[in-house]
Amino acid sequence: MRIAIAVTVAMLAATPIAAQSSPAPSAARPAPDLVYEGELETYIAIGGESTGWRLRTRTPQGRRQFIEVLLTAEVAQGVRANTRVQIRGTMTTRRYVERGDVQVLMAKEVIEVARR
Repeated sequence: MRIAIAVTVAMLAATPIAAQSSPAPSAARPAPDLVYEGELETYIAIGGESTGWRLRTRTPQGRRQFIEVLLTAEVAQGVRANTRVQIRGTMTTRRYVERGDVQVLMAKEVIEVARR
């Protein structure tokens, strides 16, 4: 009986210490919204490791640049491929088995500019 009481007291005494020793969560700054303009294309990577969409843009030097885009179901409503769009969202990193870490634009808003 004494052992059971001693174990219970030890567990109750250790609980507040463990709770206090965990680091306080830091206030993470939200990522800034970025706006990109380009042509929205469907895109499938080998092995299916993609979001299914990418944005084709041009660098200031005139070279093509591709940005992988993640569209949620509600943002994708009415979005069409091969359309010039403006996309507002945040950049994140997705980890794929074959492709490794890939920068992905998580779209919050898609505005159609023109259809070719």
